[in-house]
Amino acid sequence: MSVRRLLTVIACSIIIALLASSSFNWALAQKPYEGVRITVLVHSGHQAVPWYKYAKYIKERYGIELVVVEAPPEELFTKALLGIRSKPAKYDIIQFNSAFVADLAPYLLPLDDYIIKTPGEGGVAFGDILPCFREYQDMWGGKIYALTIDGDIFFLYYRADLFENPIERKAFKAKYGHDLEPPKTWGEFLEIAEFFTRKKGEKLCGQTLQRDFYGAAFQLKPPRVFYWYLFVYWPYIAAATKGEPHYFDPKTMKPLISTEAAIKALEVLKKATKYMPPGVLGWEWDETFTAFMKEGCVAMTIHWPDEGKRAPELAPLPIPNPPKPKLGVTLPPGVIGPDGKLYRYTMIDAAWVAGIAKNSAHPDAAWAVLSFICSPRWDLERVMAPTDFMPDTGHDPYRYSHIYSPRFLTLKPWFKVMIKAYEEAALHGFPLLKMPGAYEYLEKLATYVHAYLSGQIPDAKGALDKATAEWEKITNRFGRESQRRAYLAMWGLGA
Repeated sequence: MSVRRLLTVIACSIIIALLASSSFNWALAQKPYEGVRITVLVHSGHQAVPWYKYAKYIKERYGIELVVVEAPPEELFTKALLGIRSKPAKYDIIQFNSAFVADLAPYLLPLDDYIIKTPGEGGVAFGDILPCFREYQDMWGGKIYALTIDGDIFFLYYRADLFENPIERKAFKAKYGHDLEPPKTWGEFLEIAEFFTRKKGEKLCGQTLQRDFYGAAFQLKPPRVFYWYLFVYWPYIAAATKGEPHYFDPKTMKPLISTEAAIKALEVLKKATKYMPPGVLGWEWDETFTAFMKEGCVAMTIHWPDEGKRAPELAPLPIPNPPKPKLGVTLPPGVIGPDGKLYRYTMIDAAWVAGIAKNSAHPDAAWAVLSFICSPRWDLERVMAPTDFMPDTGHDPYRYSHIYSPRFLTLKPWFKVMIKAYEEAALHGFPLLKMPGAYEYLEKLATYVHAYLSGQIPDAKGALDKATAEWEKITNRFGRESQRRAYLAMWGLGA
C-alpha cells in the first residue's frame, strides 16, 4: 500500500471514529444559527433557572445567544402581549399561563408543523406528554400553540400510616359499617374527616394526642378558594348531567354555577370546613403545606404535586410513639350518579407553558431553543430538580417518561407513590377556564364562595346566584357569541 493510500485510510478512519463519537456531531458542529439572538420572557425567580442553565448548551449546539428577560408572574401577561404584538416581536419566546391563550393565540405561532417536520433536539415527543396537559395546556381550538413547562395538577394526599393503623381501622368500621379506605366519594371524605378530627388529649392510634388533630385542610383564602370549590363542583355537575360537566351551557353561555348540583357542592365544601383547623378560610399554600407535611396534624388535603415530590418531609403523627410517616396519594373524591357511575376529576391547572411569537424575526431559531428546553432529555432535569445538576425550578412532571424515568425514581425513590395517581389523573383531568376574562370569572366565583363559607351570605344558593349574575355581566361585556366561540375553542371545538 502506498504512503498516500495509507494516509487516506488513516484519515478516513479518524473521520469515521469522530462521527461515531457521542461527543462529536457534524450537523451540530455547523451551528446553524451562529450569531442569532433569541430573547425569551420568563417567570422570574427559580422558574428562570433552566433558561440560564441551558444557555451555554444552546450556544454550543446552535450558535444562538439566548437572552433571558425575567418578569414577576403578575406582570408576565401584559409584558408578553405587548412584546409579541410588536413587529418584529420584542420577545421570540414567551412563558405564559395557559389561561391567557385566548388573548395570546392571535400573536403566537402554531407549532403543529414544527413538531411534525422539524422535531428539534431529539424531538419534543408531543405524544409523550400526558393527555391532560397536551389537550388542556398546549392546545387551543385544535391547534398547538405552546409546550408545557410546568405540570400543575392536583392530588388527594392522605396519611397512609394513619389509614393503615389497625386500631383506627377497627374503630372506623365499627362506627360507619365499612372499611377505612382512601375516599372515592365526597360522602366518604366527610366521614373520614369527621372520624379523624380530635382534640389534644384524645386518642389517636391508641396513644394520647399531643395537639389538636384535623380530618382535612384546604387552601381557602381568596382568590384561590375557587380551586377547592371546583373539586366538588365538577363531579356533582357530572353526575347531574350524565358525564357532561361544564362551567357554561355551551349553546347559550348561561352559567351553570347556581344549578341544584352546584349548590349541593358548595354545601358539601362548607361541611368539610367543620373538620379543618381554625383560620383555614385565610390559608394559602404555605399554611396548608405546613399543617399537613411539616406539623403532621392533618389527615387529608388536596394540593399540587409538591407533597409527592417532597414526601420525605412528612412529619410524624403528633403522638408519643408514632409509626413511620407514610404518604398516600389518589385522585380527589367524586360523586356516584343516578346511573351508578363514579364521576371523578382532578384539575389541570392553568399552568406555565411557552410559545413562539408569530412576529419573531427568527422563528426557526426560536423553535430550536424551545424544542431543546422542552425535549424529554432536557426537561427531565427541570422536573427532577433540585439535583446536583439543576437547582430548584418549581417545575412539576408532565410526561409519561418523567413519571416512569428510572433515573428519576432512583434519584428520588419516594416519587414511586405518585405513579398510579399520575396515570389516573392523565385520563381524569378537567381544565380550568381558558378564555377571555377567565380569571375575572373565577375571582367573582371566589368572592361569593368565600362569603358563604365565612357566613357573610347565609345560604349557598344566594351566594351562587350572586356569582352567576356577575358571570353574566362579564359574558355580556366581552360579547356572548365571541365568548361562546372561545369556550368551545377551549375544549378544542369549533363554533
